[in-house]
Amino acid sequence: MKRILTATALTFAVAAPAFAATEAERAQIETYLPNADISAWSDAEVATAMNVIRSNESRSEITGQLTALYGEGEVSGSAMLTEAEVAILDGYVDGVDYTMLPQARVDAALVAAQSQMNDGDKATRIEALLIEDDTPMSDANDATRGEAALINQYAPEVDVTTLSNEEVASALAIINSNEMRGDIEAKLSGLLM
Repeated sequence: MKRILTATALTFAVAAPAFAATEAERAQIETYLPNADISAWSDAEVATAMNVIRSNESRSEITGQLTALYGEGEVSGSAMLTEAEVAILDGYVDGVDYTMLPQARVDAALVAAQSQMNDGDKATRIEALLIEDDTPMSDANDATRGEAALINQYAPEVDVTTLSNEEVASALAIINSNEMRGDIEAKLSGLLM
């Protein structure tokens, strides 16, 4: 009888889905791989991803390494735009492949294009959002100009150069979620202020 119970317990233990990643780990991983199905990952895969994330590499290098390991990087979920939206954004930037950008960044550029800012400020914001420059803006974190512009689109009063890498990663995870703009702004306010 003990053998049957032991065999049954082992069968259930092996067959049960593993929830290897904690909510905090999921949030961090989704910052770099927003389309990944982390619930299917093993403990070893989560640990490897967290080691890559905690390395001293730049954000783009981390994204590249995670993409190479797991196949779904930040750009895997290409932005969906209408021809009219492409025409609006093309009025501010040239030669951008929108399919290589995450939807949240393109949406922020469209909001900027339709805002009450003057044309010069619109052009500066949209260029920062859509033309990726992997150079960190400050020594405090690895946020790029585009990432800073994206955070400032939702939290304009935040000085991104003073945030830690963890705060930047958390802010980007919130922005890349599928939540409503007001909810994103409220969460960012709670996180960054």
